[in-house]
Amino acid sequence: MKRPELYYLIAGILGLLAALIGAIGAPRLERTGGAAAIVNGAPIPREALARALLALENDSRNPVTPQREADVLERLIEEELLVQRGVELGLAETDFAARRALAQSVLQLALAERSGAEPSEAQLHRFYRDNAGFFAPAPRFAASVVFLRADASAQRIENARAALLRGEDARTLGDALAIPMPRAALAQPEWARLIGVDAAAAAARLAPGEVSAPIAAAGGTYLIRADAFTAAPAPPYERIAEQVRAEYDRRGDEAAVRAYIERLKHAARIERRDRVR
Repeated sequence: MKRPELYYLIAGILGLLAALIGAIGAPRLERTGGAAAIVNGAPIPREALARALLALENDSRNPVTPQREADVLERLIEEELLVQRGVELGLAETDFAARRALAQSVLQLALAERSGAEPSEAQLHRFYRDNAGFFAPAPRFAASVVFLRADASAQRIENARAALLRGEDARTLGDALAIPMPRAALAQPEWARLIGVDAAAAAARLAPGEVSAPIAAAGGTYLIRADAFTAAPAPPYERIAEQVRAEYDRRGDEAAVRAYIERLKHAARIERRDRVR
């Protein structure tokens, strides 16, 4: 076979495999139900073929014929041959992308161990109560803002900061702003629209009564005193039930993966050598 034709064949196989894997995901190799084929002693489960055919049928307007079924099986055989060859070449040890894909596949197995266990409404309500702060909106805060133009001296900035620390009214300090600063408590994103993302983030980190260091802004400098924080309660469970369930599942998956890795560590022989530097 001529070299260009060989390249086209390899590209075609890889393209078909990529499309197939993209449609069905990395196959889970169940050992039940018999094998659709055996490649160098490794079975290709009938379940893997069935899932591939179902994905093809859902992704195509044309019916799956016996010929198309044979083609899909042939692609799975070719994938198995490529995987086996990759293992022989040591790609799992040397190729970063291959190692990462393998690690992700093993993590999927860890997640599969906890699949099927549906939490009860009582469990979800208890999870919501125990983590009410997580589901509450970000606190709102009131702040006093002083703006000083770019030509303000370091001494003037320091004097204004000292005045803020003494509790003086910010409206008597600094230079006029195009938009008057509100006295009411606002959420951080609302402050960001008024004074910029960096200044709003700095203000959110202050405790009530604290004054920020000078914050560079377009055309000058901000000084900000945090005056008060207002915590918002979590919305009623019924309004955010889907969010609660999603977070419950996310933390459950995280715990399952961590437990799986810890079991692997416990069973392994690990030598931690001195750091390189």
